[in-house]
Amino acid sequence: MKNLLKAFSLLFVLVTLLTSCGTQQNGQLVGVANRPAWKGINPYGMVYIPSGTLHIGPSDQDVTSTFIQRPKSISIQGFYMDDTEITNNEYRQFVNYVRDSIAHIALDNVEYDENDNPRIIWDYEIDWSDELLDDMFYQGDEQFAGKKEINVSKLEYEYQWYDWQAAAHKPNTNRTANIRRKTVNVYPDTLVWVRDFAYSYNEPYTRNYFWHPAFDDYPVVGVDWKMAKAFCHWRSVPLQSLHTYRK
Repeated sequence: MKNLLKAFSLLFVLVTLLTSCGTQQNGQLVGVANRPAWKGINPYGMVYIPSGTLHIGPSDQDVTSTFIQRPKSISIQGFYMDDTEITNNEYRQFVNYVRDSIAHIALDNVEYDENDNPRIIWDYEIDWSDELLDDMFYQGDEQFAGKKEINVSKLEYEYQWYDWQAAAHKPNTNRTANIRRKTVNVYPDTLVWVRDFAYSYNEPYTRNYFWHPAFDDYPVVGVDWKMAKAFCHWRSVPLQSLHTYRK
């Protein structure tokens, strides 16, 4: 009899739990059910910089009390950053990706998902001898010593972002007014070795630094602020997307 009573008690508790887990509203604030699970990420080759407060302002006493630079505190949210400088080989991955994306689009190696969004079919091999890719190479008088070389001015990365600052200050504007677009040439300026060091013989660095395997793990050189922003955007979006790359 006792065992039967225990069995009924367990069954009652189980039924109660199952009922409470249903989707029927019962007036209690329990949050939205079936939310996706989230686990912290640890990106490869990056370190976490924890949140903190930064004190900025004059480094010494303001004797004249001019208050030109008032001391203040700035709170910074935690973020990830690379544990070392971006190397030539890492940035080359970005350059090669833009190059291959342009080639795949020119060859029409594209498919569309259920929302009619285009996606590159990366399984297809690129036939660099195809005449559809001739525009990617130097032509005519721009060719040097008869070599077939990629025209680096064609390696453009086009991306977009949402301007949250503009949206916050003008909340009643159309959403499209806050969408920004940018097109950036991503190939490093290898001529900086000659231009910035006038009294040094750096022509070998200009020719070899970005491409020779001996310099793969050296910091990339010749990347400006716009190129760095494009690189960071590329790292933040899925590599299968197509709309961020210029046809």
